[in-house]
Amino acid sequence: MLSRFVRSLSIPLCILLITTGSHAAGKIDMEGARQASHQRSLVERMTRSYALRWLDATDAGAKRQYTQAAGEFSAQLGKLRKATASDPELKENYDLLAQQWADYQALIATQPRAADGRALLEASEDMAWIAQKGAQLLEAKLGPAQKSVQLAEDIGALSQRLAKIYLMRSAGLTLPFLEKDLASARSEFEAASRQLRAYPGNTASIRTQLQLLDTQWHFFQQAIDELAKQNRDRQLQRNVFTTSDRIYEVATDLAQRYRAQMR
Repeated sequence: MLSRFVRSLSIPLCILLITTGSHAAGKIDMEGARQASHQRSLVERMTRSYALRWLDATDAGAKRQYTQAAGEFSAQLGKLRKATASDPELKENYDLLAQQWADYQALIATQPRAADGRALLEASEDMAWIAQKGAQLLEAKLGPAQKSVQLAEDIGALSQRLAKIYLMRSAGLTLPFLEKDLASARSEFEAASRQLRAYPGNTASIRTQLQLLDTQWHFFQQAIDELAKQNRDRQLQRNVFTTSDRIYEVATDLAQRYRAQMR
């Protein structure tokens, strides 16, 4: 699904410096690590919110969420570009992400139209892929201690991705690869959840959050399965939107809890 240009991009693994210094020093600290990890989630969240606006242009909640996610993404991207400017491979990665972000913003500058669905879907896929590569560079440096954080971030991103694709299909977007993408995202979500439940560092409060995640995943599966049967039902569309929100909130909280264990 990724564009040929992005597919051909080669980003070799490199050393990403983790320090307590400032972003201005050309290095990235733990807050920068959090931002790199969260960029993919924000891409999926922006596109999911925009997809609901195709279906209901008057939905104030979707517009508000898009604006908030876009502002957060833009601010984080600026910091990440500054922090990684001295590393050629990372600079290439985040310069490309900035280019894709500019193209994405131009694409969604007009009133949402289902006819633009494929172009926006492909743009969001490219951005998510580049953002994920940045996070993988960081994960390779941090090692297993960072794995729980990344799994929680992946769960948040996958909840938004699933909702994005289902809402786009509900808006009339029919592409042959979507079924495979949905099955893959669902499988990845379940695998990440299993790995988190087995994580040896889970505290009692984290286990409680993981139980809540399982409950919300159950409701989310019901919502997306029902929407798949009745693709034009407005209430089902909102159910998918709101249940994906709940999972995103729990996953973000889990990532914060796991990150706190690293301090």
